[in-house]
Amino acid sequence: MKTSTTYQSKTTAIIRSTAALILTTATALLTANVSATEASWPCLNPPTMSSTVPGDTAVSDQAGVNCFAWQQFIAMNWNTQKPKTAAAFGEPGDYAPVEFETYISVSEFLKKDGSKPPPWNERAFAEYDKEEDIRKMYGTSKVNVDFDPNSDLAEAFPVDKTKAWLADKNGNLVWYEVLVNEDEYNYFYDNKFYDSTEQYKAAKAGRHINLPKGDLGNKTGAMEFKAAWLTVTNPEDKKWRRYKMTKANICSGQTQCKTQHFALVGLHIIHKTTAQASWIWTTFEHQDNSPDMTAVEKGPVGDGYTFYTDNCQQQLISPACVNGNIDQQTRCDVNQPPAYGLSFVDGQLAGQCRPYGIQVARQFPLPNTNENPVVAINKMAHKMITQANSDSVYQYYNLVNVLWNDSPVDENKGDTVPVDSLSQTGFRPNADAFPVANTVLETYIQSATCVSCHSAATINTPEGVNGPDFASDYSFIFSMAHPASQ
Repeated sequence: MKTSTTYQSKTTAIIRSTAALILTTATALLTANVSATEASWPCLNPPTMSSTVPGDTAVSDQAGVNCFAWQQFIAMNWNTQKPKTAAAFGEPGDYAPVEFETYISVSEFLKKDGSKPPPWNERAFAEYDKEEDIRKMYGTSKVNVDFDPNSDLAEAFPVDKTKAWLADKNGNLVWYEVLVNEDEYNYFYDNKFYDSTEQYKAAKAGRHINLPKGDLGNKTGAMEFKAAWLTVTNPEDKKWRRYKMTKANICSGQTQCKTQHFALVGLHIIHKTTAQASWIWTTFEHQDNSPDMTAVEKGPVGDGYTFYTDNCQQQLISPACVNGNIDQQTRCDVNQPPAYGLSFVDGQLAGQCRPYGIQVARQFPLPNTNENPVVAINKMAHKMITQANSDSVYQYYNLVNVLWNDSPVDENKGDTVPVDSLSQTGFRPNADAFPVANTVLETYIQSATCVSCHSAATINTPEGVNGPDFASDYSFIFSMAHPASQ
């Protein structure tokens, strides 16, 4: 009887303990917000301090792809010139290129004459000076592969590309660059798609524009990167020890160059995988960029933000810059495009039409629900990084969100080559409920989401051809190619 009583007591204790656990779990699931102090990651595939780029994710839920996004970000930001030790991950003041910086820019391999670029292993990628760790930027274009000061300072799909530049509260300009990884580059190279005519001939003949997919094995798949770099005029200031820094030569053509310091303020990573044939769309930015709109509306937010100040002052616009604009003064309300285009001489800022501070606020706060625990996952990622290196600059970067598809459709599996707009259905988060936008990459169109634009991406149809606009697998890079010179 004693044994039986003991067994019953233990059983009762276990049942009570289990019931309490179930009640606690149920309560947590019914709570809108996820605690930032949770003991474990809210995903089945938590990130690690690994330099291996994941080719795919087998998990099909928001928390799972959020963790996948952090694994990508960590893998892409290892110093490429030193041993990959976690204790040195994101060392402040380290200007050496990280992994994504060594990838090839669109401006490098899509030549104006449509000529053949070198193979991946023979290219002078980013033309690093190994002693000074300086690379050349031949136009950090979002919308045009050729260097044009107005368009090359434009953000992704701006409202008006001649006026869509961005500067911090002190008038320091943000530059943008678009890069692709080896798998995507080789697809262009092997298919001769650096020549826009070859793209059209292939699609016209029934060949799909179908970039390679990553998998759970050894294949990474196509990846594209869009980086936002803030010009830094005082690199000795201790605030920049919170940022991934780089040095680069801003160049006009091949000769006129000026070496400048830059801080990474935003990064898009898009990745085509087997499970997500319509790509995984990830975006990160520095936590000091801008306040939430809700905070701005409540009152002063302090002076700790890079792209916002409580003390904004309107400035008179020079008559040389007005150029038919209605505005005669700069504006201090948030997320307003600049009043004028910038003036350049030999690729360098010059003249009266110079950058001024743009007031930026986040239109949609970072989500922190049970369905989409971005804030909670960010805090866990920061904790993991600081446990490896308490000074790491990457503890100050936040995942903004991840766009993925819960019922992905591979539009390249059909017999006919897709034309016009690709599918926008099944994407999460739902674009109507919560657009995914980065404050320094989509400053002026935060109510739009990535796929809203990229679903309409097409190849560069030759001039004079009245045929269909063939879809380019959600990538705008195909449209930046030129026809080969005859």
